[in-house]
Amino acid sequence: MYFIFFMACPHLVYSQGEIQINPLIRMFYVSNMGNDQWTGSLPAPNSRGDDGPFATLEHARDVIRRLRQISPDNQFTVLVRGGVYRLNETLTFGPEDSGTESNPLIIRAYDKEKPILSGSRPVTNFVTHNGKIFRADLKGTSVEPYVFRQLFAGGKRQTLARFPNYDTRDPIGSGFLYVADSIGGDSKTKFKYSTGSVHSWAEPSNAEIVIYPGPNYWNNIIPIAGIERDQKIITLAGNTSYSIATGDRYFIQNLLEELDSPGEWYFDRMGKILYYWPADDRSLGTVTIPVLKSILEIKGKKYGNKYYGATSYIRIEGFTFEGCESSVIVINGAKKIVIAGSSIYNAGRHGIEIQDGFKNSAVGNDIYDVGGVGIKVTGGDQKTLTPGNNRAENNYIHHVGVFDKNSRGIECRGVGNVIAHNLISSTPRIGILFDGNDHLIEYNHVCHVNQETQDSGAIYSGARDWTKRGNIVRFNYIHDSGGYGRNSAQEPWQSPFYTWGIYLDDWSSGTEVYGNIIADTTRGAIFIHGGRDNIVENNIIIDGGTSGQMVYSAWRPDSPTAQKFLPLMFSKVQEIGYTKYPLLSTITDMATGAKMSGNRFVRNIIYYKDKKAPLYGIYNDIDLETTVSDHNVMYHEELPLLVPFMKVPANLQWSVWQDKGFDQHSIIADPLLTDPINGDYTLFPDSPALKIGIKPIPFEKIGLYKDPMRASEPIKK
Repeated sequence: MYFIFFMACPHLVYSQGEIQINPLIRMFYVSNMGNDQWTGSLPAPNSRGDDGPFATLEHARDVIRRLRQISPDNQFTVLVRGGVYRLNETLTFGPEDSGTESNPLIIRAYDKEKPILSGSRPVTNFVTHNGKIFRADLKGTSVEPYVFRQLFAGGKRQTLARFPNYDTRDPIGSGFLYVADSIGGDSKTKFKYSTGSVHSWAEPSNAEIVIYPGPNYWNNIIPIAGIERDQKIITLAGNTSYSIATGDRYFIQNLLEELDSPGEWYFDRMGKILYYWPADDRSLGTVTIPVLKSILEIKGKKYGNKYYGATSYIRIEGFTFEGCESSVIVINGAKKIVIAGSSIYNAGRHGIEIQDGFKNSAVGNDIYDVGGVGIKVTGGDQKTLTPGNNRAENNYIHHVGVFDKNSRGIECRGVGNVIAHNLISSTPRIGILFDGNDHLIEYNHVCHVNQETQDSGAIYSGARDWTKRGNIVRFNYIHDSGGYGRNSAQEPWQSPFYTWGIYLDDWSSGTEVYGNIIADTTRGAIFIHGGRDNIVENNIIIDGGTSGQMVYSAWRPDSPTAQKFLPLMFSKVQEIGYTKYPLLSTITDMATGAKMSGNRFVRNIIYYKDKKAPLYGIYNDIDLETTVSDHNVMYHEELPLLVPFMKVPANLQWSVWQDKGFDQHSIIADPLLTDPINGDYTLFPDSPALKIGIKPIPFEKIGLYKDPMRASEPIKK
């Protein structure tokens, strides 16, 4: 039996001549030096050794649950001392843990200490196996029940044994095999390999292929079903996303025979033997494997497939979360949850998932080395257009998509969520993806993304739905959009390749693109692909790319993609009944909707040097009568402004374009940017852009901002 004590801090408040006492603030402490039989009221054990902090967060949570039933309006705070806390199970919170708006449940790091919540466990019983390779028999140990696909040493991810080896000097362009030939031109399960690509493996059935099929949009990880050595054919146990083409890149992993370099490992699932070649002399004593699916889950009460009775008003601040097989933090059916100032890494899937909630926030976190997306945000009601008001703000997200190359820094879906002031870099594909209605994407710094795939954007939407509109993309700084791909099977892989800055793909419509700075993108700064009613205004475009600084491309109505989606999109317009978006009423039939119409490109600065690059790239049949382009400032260093769509000689294209009514009030002049070469895109006071109505962009506000709840400081922009 034990007694619960607490720190009681009443506050006196004078209100209309009466003295009121605020609810009590109850403070508990957790420490690796603690004991769950103690009161938890002290930050360290007392001198007698009979009282002090709790040992576990689970116990602190349970104590507060009981106390909240007695005193629901009290303020509960848990302060966690530094150290590693290896969890035996996922730390969960439900409706019974909810605080209130004035008195949230707060769980935070003590002072400036660094508590680490880990879903991994150490492996210590290594013995020499062969040369520099060690092995550990996991039978009879605490980790025997677990099957794992990740291994860490010194907190760093190690490499599953593979062929060819991972090349740290060029991880994207080297360390791959290439498909020698396709099978039948469209197979998704078989391909021919080149001599030397397959070794004499004892158990090839354990092996997996990691392949980037067809258009190189993303990868697939699929077990090998068989190898026909006489025909040099590999057969996969499942389908790839696209038909396998000649020259597609791949590697083979999960084979003991390929454990041949430092930092590689292999796990014999049947024998429960772990093999590892330490990356350095210190690594062997620091090996851990993930045993938890997730580290933290905050969920509402579930009935069937929906969450009701939202868990609410909980703040988690200042932790490190590391080591799990799936997503690190999952928030589902909750509201007013805050995850702040934390470092999140070493995960098999996503960093933070916010699902079907309202007014939840991920603020000031560092997220990296996760298998999938950095932050996934979903919330709001698309039937009623009720906003979710979830936020991902002031986060530094980089090196995500370790396993899933279709991953993005941030993914935003639903209605009315906010993605602001984030720094996103080094992603395999998109920086920020948005889908849905009325989202606000602002003040983000997105750079060096799309490092492993192509046909992508730094900020991307692929709606395939005319009713998904009302989104605003403003005041973002985008540069070096990247891309990795090839023009054909006969040509070499290259980077940068086939990406855009802001990519409104697949009929994305009704989006406002305002006040962004877009520099050094590959194919174009802004690309509207089939969409309607988009407004592109007051942006600064620097060296947008080879296809055009501003690019329009309509979907051909007879294309298979259009034939598939146009009927569905028109049905949605008829069924949804939105009154918020008046322009939806102009889509009176499918043929009208299929026209790429109503797009506006006004009051933008375009500054580019490529002699061959068009000013405007226009492809297929856009509706010129409803397209507006005017009041822009263009500067091509006294070279001709090219609009190849006009189909006249280069020196006449600009005049013919103007004769059709476009850019009548635009001017050709140096916009007088302060120092664009060194990234200063402010305007001199006598800039002609100001005279034409272009407004200064608040560049100093873009990106991360200093805040006590930033996980790390400073971070260079």
